[in-house]
Amino acid sequence: MSISKTAVITGSTGGIGGEIATLLAAEGWDLALINRSSDKSESQRRGLGAAFPDVDVRAYHADLTQITQIREAAEEVRTAHPRIDALYNVSGVLASSPSIGRSGHDAHYAVNVLAGYVLTQLLRPALVRGEGEAPTMVSTMSSSAIKAVKWLDVAQLSRPEQFGLFGAYAASKMALTIMGTAMADGLRRDNILIRSVDPGPTRTSMTAGGDGMPLVLRWLAPLLFSPPDKQAAKVVFATDPERFDGRTGILVANRKEQPLPSLVTDPDVQAALMDKLERDAA
Repeated sequence: MSISKTAVITGSTGGIGGEIATLLAAEGWDLALINRSSDKSESQRRGLGAAFPDVDVRAYHADLTQITQIREAAEEVRTAHPRIDALYNVSGVLASSPSIGRSGHDAHYAVNVLAGYVLTQLLRPALVRGEGEAPTMVSTMSSSAIKAVKWLDVAQLSRPEQFGLFGAYAASKMALTIMGTAMADGLRRDNILIRSVDPGPTRTSMTAGGDGMPLVLRWLAPLLFSPPDKQAAKVVFATDPERFDGRTGILVANRKEQPLPSLVTDPDVQAALMDKLERDAA
């Protein structure tokens, strides 16, 4: 009898995260869903449970701007799921103005970067596999907006000065992509792969109605952006450890490995970012 695989998904109650959850449930994966809204997460759990009765779906609550809540949720997940096969860090923030939480960090950095780092580290013991076993996978959500980022002030990530798609959002997605590459070698020693995935422009409430998007793109989103189910399929494809010759620390878009921007491979930028993440996660 085959053993069910387990995936942890943040931001699963809508958009790409919701479609990833549905795709994996249809393939028989057990799911641990981490979301800020307990009501939405519980509603999703019931819906997936009804549609896929043989799948174990559990909902967990965490405001990803709060390290304490991430730690609590991670402990609950690890207790319920001592073996995890994939972690999808999907939750994201795109806004036109700052939102500084109790942590002292703007939400773009707190949710888009720091939360993924903390959750990956806390769930690492459940992701570890021995030699000869199939590797597990961590997937982080990059963005084509990183093409607009020519330099990165790591210290400014917590309190950015420019906002919107090509401001704090793009900088945070660049930082997330750098993080994935910087963590790759260390995770590989535990037989864990990590990949940054750019799903492409997607029709979601954040892109079509959020004030962080340029107005012209909000108008064009319903016409030019792809539906979330199509983009979710790209993310699931890229997160298969058997694809791309088992490579790790890479950037994938449109089902193809993409060249890493020079900022991503800059050792000084990597070191500065990882130092900041380690300090902020403490």
